[in-house]
Amino acid sequence: MDSQDHTTAGQPQPAVFFDLDRTIIEGSSISQFGYAAWRAGLIDVRHVGIELARGMLFDWIGESEDVADQTLPRILKTIEGKERAELLALRGPLVAAMLEQARPETLRLLDLHSQMGRDCYVVSASAIEIVEELAEKLGFTGAIATEAEVVNGVYTGKLAKPFRHGSQKAEAIANLAAERNYDLNLSFAYGDSHNDLPMLELVGIPIAINPDAKLADVAYERGWPVVQFAKPHHRAKRRLRTAALLAAAFAAGRLSKRLRR
Repeated sequence: MDSQDHTTAGQPQPAVFFDLDRTIIEGSSISQFGYAAWRAGLIDVRHVGIELARGMLFDWIGESEDVADQTLPRILKTIEGKERAELLALRGPLVAAMLEQARPETLRLLDLHSQMGRDCYVVSASAIEIVEELAEKLGFTGAIATEAEVVNGVYTGKLAKPFRHGSQKAEAIANLAAERNYDLNLSFAYGDSHNDLPMLELVGIPIAINPDAKLADVAYERGWPVVQFAKPHHRAKRRLRTAALLAAAFAAGRLSKRLRR
């Protein structure tokens, strides 16, 4: 989680929790992580190609297929036996690319909350190695994210803590609130997906950002604020190129597997 030393004494204070994908940045951080790891030769795209392709679709239509539930666990399995230092070497370029995708509207919200003295956190199912660095660069207080188990500098293919998705996001936030003396009834949460519902329901001020259809229905029924950020189109060609590269790599892997039979 966060590394900063915040006092827990005194009156409980509000905090702010931001989902990462399609809330802070455009698209799927997990898919970008997987793509970068594939390009570095750390994972076999045949094992995660379908999930990564779904992640690219997520860029356009939202989290309709539980992308995180399916993608990250498989990526964790494929990095079993890999040294953590190899993945940390990907962090700089990957975080730099994500910084370019940061939504200016969300950054203005972050700045507003920070000016009000509220601690702000990124909450994501993606890898802590990436999310923590991104949170620091953007000026967040800290991060809640998925932590893979590492023994003697090597990934075991298992999780060190629960997969931070769905209800596990909410559980991690509740634990942090108890530790840091945050008043969740006065706190804010921003999310885009129906999978963020447990997190949004936990706080007193839930806000749906570019919500998927399921979350939009819930938000309107419950009277939650719904914010629609304009979707930039200048990244469309780059996304299509990335999706095409993934599709080609996946097809090549399938062909290679058939030829070996």
